[in-house]
Amino acid sequence: MLVSIKNYTQGSSGNRIRQSLRLIPILALLYATHLSAQTIATYDFEDGTADGWTSFNGASTPTNTTAAADSGSHSLLTTTSSSGAGGPSISLNSILLPGAKYTITGYVMLTAGEAATDANFTIKRTDPGCSGGTCYDTIGAYQVPVSDSGWVQIGGSYTVSTTETAVTLYAQLVGPTTAQSFYLDDVVITQTAPPPGGTPVATYNFSDGGLDGWTPFGSATLANAAPPVLDPAGDSLSLLVTNRTAGYMGPSLNLLSVANLAAGATYQVTAYVLLAAPDSTNPTATLSIKTADCATSGAYSNLATSAALSSTAWTKVQGTFSFSDLPGPPTSLILYMQSSSATDSFYIDDVVISELAPVPPSPSQQDNSGVSTNFEDGGLDGWSSRTGSSTLTNSTAAAHTGTHSLLTTGRVANYDGPQINVSNKMYPGSKYNISAWVMIDSNDGSNHVINMSLQTTLDGNTSYPSITPYPGITVPADGSWHQINVMGYTMANSYDPGGAYLYFQTVPSSGNDLVSFYIDDFQLSYVAPPTIQTDIPSIYKTFADFFPVGAEIDSTDLSGPHAQLLTMHFNSITSGNDMKWGSVEATKGVYTYATADAEVGEAVCNGMRIRGHNLVWATGAQTPAYATGDGTNSAANQAVVTANIQEHIQSEVQHFGSQVYAWDVVNEPLDPSQPDCLDRGPFYQVLGKSYIDIALQAARQYAPAGTKLFINDYSTTDPNRLACLVSVVRDLRSRGIPLDGVGHEMHNAINYPTVESMVHAIDTMHENFPELEQQVTELDMSVYNAGDTVSNYGNNIPPSVLAEQGWLYKHYFEAFRRLSGKLSAVTFWGMADDDTWLDGFPVTRTDYPLPFDMNLQAKPAYWGIVDPTHLPGYGLKFEIASDTGNPHARVITLNATNGGVGPAYATQITSFSLKQILGRPCSPVVTPPSAFPVLLGDIAASAAASASFTIDFAGCDPFAHFILKAPWTSSVYHTGTFIWELDANKDRDDHGGHDHANR
Repeated sequence: MLVSIKNYTQGSSGNRIRQSLRLIPILALLYATHLSAQTIATYDFEDGTADGWTSFNGASTPTNTTAAADSGSHSLLTTTSSSGAGGPSISLNSILLPGAKYTITGYVMLTAGEAATDANFTIKRTDPGCSGGTCYDTIGAYQVPVSDSGWVQIGGSYTVSTTETAVTLYAQLVGPTTAQSFYLDDVVITQTAPPPGGTPVATYNFSDGGLDGWTPFGSATLANAAPPVLDPAGDSLSLLVTNRTAGYMGPSLNLLSVANLAAGATYQVTAYVLLAAPDSTNPTATLSIKTADCATSGAYSNLATSAALSSTAWTKVQGTFSFSDLPGPPTSLILYMQSSSATDSFYIDDVVISELAPVPPSPSQQDNSGVSTNFEDGGLDGWSSRTGSSTLTNSTAAAHTGTHSLLTTGRVANYDGPQINVSNKMYPGSKYNISAWVMIDSNDGSNHVINMSLQTTLDGNTSYPSITPYPGITVPADGSWHQINVMGYTMANSYDPGGAYLYFQTVPSSGNDLVSFYIDDFQLSYVAPPTIQTDIPSIYKTFADFFPVGAEIDSTDLSGPHAQLLTMHFNSITSGNDMKWGSVEATKGVYTYATADAEVGEAVCNGMRIRGHNLVWATGAQTPAYATGDGTNSAANQAVVTANIQEHIQSEVQHFGSQVYAWDVVNEPLDPSQPDCLDRGPFYQVLGKSYIDIALQAARQYAPAGTKLFINDYSTTDPNRLACLVSVVRDLRSRGIPLDGVGHEMHNAINYPTVESMVHAIDTMHENFPELEQQVTELDMSVYNAGDTVSNYGNNIPPSVLAEQGWLYKHYFEAFRRLSGKLSAVTFWGMADDDTWLDGFPVTRTDYPLPFDMNLQAKPAYWGIVDPTHLPGYGLKFEIASDTGNPHARVITLNATNGGVGPAYATQITSFSLKQILGRPCSPVVTPPSAFPVLLGDIAASAAASASFTIDFAGCDPFAHFILKAPWTSSVYHTGTFIWELDANKDRDDHGGHDHANR
């Protein structure tokens, strides 16, 4: 289970306590809210009753009638008093929440023959803030013209007073002085915003003399008692906590027993605390949560800490939390209060749990229509100024397409730009493609960074997540349109109804950039989540007899289709970035394990192995500056850096414990250009090669027994780098430095390295260190040739390239199978092409290096790994189609027939040779139809192609016997050789032939 907490700090530990709860009942329909406005009451009178409506201020008793109806066949008929006052009314005490916002509408029509007049909705409010204790609040317009000729809508928006004690809604006519009759129909009450602090889910005020379901956390004692100071609500009873002997001890509540508490929603907890006796140390109180699920028996997180507590006044403590069912539903979710004082007794009261944001709706319940604006209607299409100071104009001076665009001028700040409300268009957890075209309103060649961001507000807290990679996209002032395009953006923020805006701004490196700019052809499109294939073989199960197969993951792989793909095809994980030094300890001594914990939890709950990556990165990448002190090799700094390495490794390996079976202790230490083969990174600059010793020794000292310690490096197929790896490992082992394994990253290109060099690297290490484990740790295969930084297939990868990749992956995994006694694991650096680091390395472009495609579907790479019979071109075979002519011009036609799976791409015959094995030696001459390789091209499934070769057997004995060999390739790595025995006299030939294909 994942718990998301604001004001996160390390929690205290405590005993596991069985919890119980007495529920405070609340109207169930208050919990069914979504991000959109929620209808909470409707009255259409179709059931034939008055639906609870009664007479107000002398009017007749409302009656259900079929004489008229706005919709359906029923409405409510009422006659005012003889003075024209009054109408139908209904109590909203159990429906409207103090502080919440609503729209209240209904339809009115006069009965036949009544004189036209006006009508409205009014609320009679009982409230201590009103003069005389009662107020009358008009809903919407005070005078809405009504007649007997048609239905008219009355009502509008209404915000409920936070101090009201009773509210009654009624409809009335305005103006009549005598009795008049009218109909009312289709009354709808919709909540448009929850109360400040959210919609109450549960309240605990202990006024009944009990504990309200609260139990001790630890060995504290709980009792209902009268505090010396009335609580903030003026009640005389509270919950007293005594007999505390440790800070974590206090009152606790089993949140799993709170009705309608839902995974994915955001909640606020508010409580008031009063010390039972003065304490000059100014102790504080902290709201905390203990969670347990399939991944952990107890994780502790703090929601919020109060100001200094008092024995004479109540102190509020308030925090927010959410939880999820990932990686499994919580088995325990305990809210408890602890104190910085280990022994102080204290009271708590007026505890309220409120829903700030509901569970995001499922995609089927969302408005997935997106937003499209091209300004061709001459309007602003819903866009507005962020500040109200800049000016937005529909312009015909420039347009990307059509004749109109939106121009923003008069900007007063970098953040001042055009904005559009995307509430109920973008939903938390959903993915979107967002595109717009931008042109700077000048042509001076200057550059401007345009950023596209969101502004979301939840319960008064506003966030500004960037949609474009921060700071943004550089747009030159060149008189041309430039696209800002973000594919697959995941909306992460919840928001109040109406509280989400998308906007454009400038982000200069310094100062202000108030340039005017156009936008056009804005498109926000919902991306439906993919559905994984469940009827194909599992990768890891296919190789269960050889080695585990893992994948590098991040937090986006913990839910939805990515999590399904992960658990179906892989039985090991490596956290791509979230266990690295800069992620878990960016500030010395301050640890952030939440994301990595979630990834580990996913693995633990699904029985997967976990590789830790990495503890010390030799190059200093993703490592905070403090790790290497002042960077010098002075004795003092060497001591600092040694201690930093030891402290960091101790903390991290002990945090994850036995859940991690192997660690990349030192990552990428090699540099073949150096005499000792070691990279001259920041750790080396301070400590020399001893930093490797220090790291490995610390990992052995602090990691659980049996944990495998690795060094991990790339390009180990390169002869010089491989030689360095052998040298460094030999040196470590000769000095007794603990090392259990080496990792071969294998970030490969489609043309490099060769499979033979991969096998050679693993064989070489095994020959030198047979007891050392070896793993392929970061496998992927770029579809671009090594060294090519120009090509970019974009979204149009040729199928032939994917087929080529599939056949090469086939050879990889055939080799890995043969190496299974020397190779203990294979891990891909990712799972699918929608998330790969190669999209940004060595240049920004779209790459396709993994077994599954952008939509998580199996592609040829997958089939090459699991079942090559599904590869395009599988079943391709060669045979003799004809053998004609005379000994001086014998024509042999080779026919290539493809199987039925898919095209055999770029099929070619690479040579055609004759080897004499019998008879008087002679030298026949072969004439191919073209220079080698002879190209047969792409052969469609079940189709064929042929090539004819002319042989001159002049000077050869008729009984001379030859072996013909014609090697061929298709999709580069699909290879074979056609072999045929023939005589110089064609009448004696073996016309069968054999095609030895590497299928």
